[in-house]
Amino acid sequence: MSVKALTIVLVLGVLAWPATGHAEKVKTNQSTKLYSRAGEQSPVVLSVKSGQTMTVLASDGRWLKVRTQGRTGWIPRSKVDVPEGDEEIARNTRRRPFVDGRGTRRGFGGEGGPDDRVGADATGDGDSRSGTGDDGDGRKSRGGGPRGGGDGDDPKSDDGNTGDAPRPMAHVSESTTIYSEPDKKSEASFTAGPKTAIYVLEAAGKWSLVENDDGDAGYVLTSKLSIEEPEGGSGGHKRMIDLRGRLGVTLVKQSLSTPGGGAVLPENYSASSSSFTVALGGAVLYPYGKRAWLGGELGYDFNKAFPGISYMNKTTSFSYHVLNIRGVAGYDLQKKNGMTVYGRLGLHYDSFQISDVEDLQKNVAKLPSQIIAAPILGGALDIPRLGQTIGLKVSLDFIPFLASVSQTKNLEDGTDPSAKAVFLGGVFTYHWKPKMDLQLTYDLTYESLSFGGAPPATSQRGHMGTTTRSGSDFNNAISGGIAYAF
Repeated sequence: MSVKALTIVLVLGVLAWPATGHAEKVKTNQSTKLYSRAGEQSPVVLSVKSGQTMTVLASDGRWLKVRTQGRTGWIPRSKVDVPEGDEEIARNTRRRPFVDGRGTRRGFGGEGGPDDRVGADATGDGDSRSGTGDDGDGRKSRGGGPRGGGDGDDPKSDDGNTGDAPRPMAHVSESTTIYSEPDKKSEASFTAGPKTAIYVLEAAGKWSLVENDDGDAGYVLTSKLSIEEPEGGSGGHKRMIDLRGRLGVTLVKQSLSTPGGGAVLPENYSASSSSFTVALGGAVLYPYGKRAWLGGELGYDFNKAFPGISYMNKTTSFSYHVLNIRGVAGYDLQKKNGMTVYGRLGLHYDSFQISDVEDLQKNVAKLPSQIIAAPILGGALDIPRLGQTIGLKVSLDFIPFLASVSQTKNLEDGTDPSAKAVFLGGVFTYHWKPKMDLQLTYDLTYESLSFGGAPPATSQRGHMGTTTRSGSDFNNAISGGIAYAF
């Protein structure tokens, strides 16, 4: 072949080669939509606001393939401000840890890996395999959904649109450097702050590959990320385990009422004392489908009176133990704030123990120790992202029936005791670190007791007559502590 003929062939080849973007950045000049293929008739992947920065991956006629907010799609050139003459915007490629949408470190631990939601379409290779789409001016352009196959089928996202499944979004609690490689000694790709939206491309092990709204990507320690469920729910939520511990104060109040009885102990009285509280707990939840959670939780509170109940110049000390074991079923309402409702069913056990209860020289009030065991049912509303760094959870539980009540032998208030109860709780959470929250908790407990007829003849309580007695326990607890998620 002559030199002249070879030159003509090369020139024609260059002219026929599809125009490919050089990872330049553009901004939308109006609110618009990102399409799964080049054509307004193709499904919408994402709605984009004016002024949104995008990374150009490829071009085809009047359409640009772009990447923004962790998503890939097509947008008309008229909707963005493109540099005159398609002049490339200078970019240091070392700052980007992947080429044309592909991570340099494939998969978890470098092998296999999760679904590549950018895949071949990021390089333009997938265009010839994914069917066609109307480009809006009467000609057919090469389509290509983000995960399109040879038959042109379009995978559906959870909201019914075609395109990439929503990527998990994350935030950091403080200014954090995002590195170009999974190594703190590598070059900084960009810096993320608490208000920076970060999209997780690969999250596993010590390092996670993330991207910001401008298309800059890099690696960050997974422990620094607070990962959120994508808006609308992705169905990809994972098992949750958390442990919590708190310290606080509980005001314990116990009273007894006997209609027609005397105005003092043991017929009618009210006794109270503050107590030091240690609260421990934990929960585990497993995903079931796209919105449901199933699991269980355990909570234990220990209260020690200070100083105790005063009567006749004597102080009677006590300890108070509360144990709750529950099965939990939750339903994610798929709100931006992560709102989830829970139903709970389990067992409640509380034990009010008087120190030296049988020594009436010390227990001059002749107060009995008391144990209540019963099934407990209720619900909770959790809003983990009430604000950027705060969350709120409220709960309401009941003991409506089948409660078992026992008192110290020979200090009983009646022969047939029973109980009902209401428990109200509130937890205010401050998201301190990615896996650690600070919590402030308020708990209110009201237990209503009925002791039936007259106490046994062996009781030393000193009740007069056979009048039915009723009592109540009213407790207010405030505590603060830390919750750690695994």
